[in-house]
Amino acid sequence: MRDKYINVIIAGYGGKKAKSLRINLRFLKGAAVFSILGLSGLVAFSAFTFYENRVLKGELALLTEQRNQLQALLEKEREKNSYLQSFKEKVEKLEGKLMTIDRFLRKKGIRKVPSGIGGAKAKVDILDIEYVSFLHNEATKFEKYLSRIPLGPPVWGRITSRFGYRRDPFDGRYEFHDGVDIRAPWGTPVRATAEGKVIYAGWKAGYGKTVIIKHAYGFRTLYAHMSKIKVRPGRWVKSGQIIGYVGSTGRSTGPHVHYEVWRYSRKQNPVKYMYVRW
Repeated sequence: MRDKYINVIIAGYGGKKAKSLRINLRFLKGAAVFSILGLSGLVAFSAFTFYENRVLKGELALLTEQRNQLQALLEKEREKNSYLQSFKEKVEKLEGKLMTIDRFLRKKGIRKVPSGIGGAKAKVDILDIEYVSFLHNEATKFEKYLSRIPLGPPVWGRITSRFGYRRDPFDGRYEFHDGVDIRAPWGTPVRATAEGKVIYAGWKAGYGKTVIIKHAYGFRTLYAHMSKIKVRPGRWVKSGQIIGYVGSTGRSTGPHVHYEVWRYSRKQNPVKYMYVRW
């Protein structure tokens, strides 16, 4: 019996009697084992929880990084779509401009019906590289066409005498005026309205110092009454190149440029080419 129990005596204080407590040794051992097991379980649970928290934190950080990457990809995709939409709109505008220029050239009898713009090619994806390349080539062709047509005025100024019948400022008689007179300050640069070959550069009766340029598509332009000529016959000039300077040579009442446009030896009203209307 002494091996199965432990007697615990609790001393009394203040005149109280001492108390005796007998504890079963097997129960005590069981309680100790249970406590140890419970403590071990608590430690294991705490360790597992700590490890699980670390794993969850790692997964959370990975998910956060993946979310940021997805947001960055989404933003890039939005920017890409925005760029593609903007590019598509620009291509459509380019196509419209080229068709407008083509109509203008055909009206002038310079170009035939286009082979691709707004026609069969319109069914092709507008972002197709081949189609964009086609538009680029067409734009290059148009640029070349337009540089060979006398467009715009040779000098900026007020038109003082128009194309057609007018009263001659010297003798007062009615006569046909082959071009337009553009008033400008003395010495203002006179520019070629299209590229071409200079076929005349010198003094011409009534016209004074004159330059005549032969262009493509049957065009010829004449610039008269200049104070100084800057080109020689046989030279090739570009559109916008200075060919002389405003003066008042020949039959002239003041500094201006007399400008004429001919096509296939027929007189043209220069105003039709000076102020282009699509």
